[in-house]
Amino acid sequence: MKDLVYLSRTFVEFGPFSKTEILDFQKRGLLNDSDYLRSEGTEAWLPCQEWMSIIPLPAPKVVKRPAAKSAKAATKTAAPAAKKKKAA
Repeated sequence: MKDLVYLSRTFVEFGPFSKTEILDFQKRGLLNDSDYLRSEGTEAWLPCQEWMSIIPLPAPKVVKRPAAKSAKAATKTAAPAAKKKKAA
């Protein structure tokens, strides 16, 4: 089950959102200092900055990068194509 969060802005409740979505809102500058958040199952609204300081952060996603091509393969693809001669 996901940890869900509700957002209150000017006495209007929005949500539920996942914790990841709330963190994304913060990164994008969508949260205000006057916003309040509460976790699902609780009745306590916390100021946004206080809530951010006490929540456990989700584990970062591991991104696999493709293996680098060998230098020999890179040289083959970097060579320019031969020019075609005009037929007379």
